[in-house]
Amino acid sequence: MLESRPKAVLAFLSIINLVNYCDRGVIPGAPIQFGSFVSCTLGVAASQQSVYVGLSVSAFVVCYAIASPICGQLVLSQPAFRILGIGLSIWVAALLLSGLAYFAGDAPGAFLLFLAGRALSGVGEAAFQCIVPPYVEDFAPAAYKGLCLALFYTAIPVGTAIGYEFGALLAEGPGWGWAFLLEAAAMAPFAALAFRLPPASALSARPAAAASLLAAAAPLQQQEEPPTPSPHEAVAALSARP
Repeated sequence: MLESRPKAVLAFLSIINLVNYCDRGVIPGAPIQFGSFVSCTLGVAASQQSVYVGLSVSAFVVCYAIASPICGQLVLSQPAFRILGIGLSIWVAALLLSGLAYFAGDAPGAFLLFLAGRALSGVGEAAFQCIVPPYVEDFAPAAYKGLCLALFYTAIPVGTAIGYEFGALLAEGPGWGWAFLLEAAAMAPFAALAFRLPPASALSARPAAAASLLAAAAPLQQQEEPPTPSPHEAVAALSARP
């Protein structure tokens, strides 16, 4: 059960975070192929390709920025893991749209399909990034909060670096659309399991119980072991004897 395995929960969330940032590196990893996609679907000149490739990235960022405060507000009135599961499900659907745009060929609507996928991807990631870092901080033991958050955030540079190479390799091989489809296939089970994550209190119950036992035992230890006098106090006590 996940309730008794906080390390498994941390690994589960870190993998999702890694794939999140891997997804962000796919487009920068294959600029030539995405530029060709823009020219084929929209009929623009090569000098204008970067404008539309940049538009797809902007769509992600704008939707991410808009959805973040909305998700943060919804957590106050809705179960957090329901929002997380829905957000990840939206993200998986967005990956499918982005991948299917590649197989639409040079149809005029292919770029709009891709743009919609990138925009929805920002919505899905916003739910994850709003909910998960505070959740990790809540269930991590006090002595290991920094380590747990460091492991979780290590997925950002690692995932981005993997995404560049992942996107480049698939763009040179079967096609960049497969990068998004493979990400969607990998993340679909994670999205389903996100609905069933245990509350932070269940994961931190054992460390809390241990801490309460130590706190209760502290007065007894103080009674059994009187404090050792300092050298100055010992000399003063000896000199005071008749």
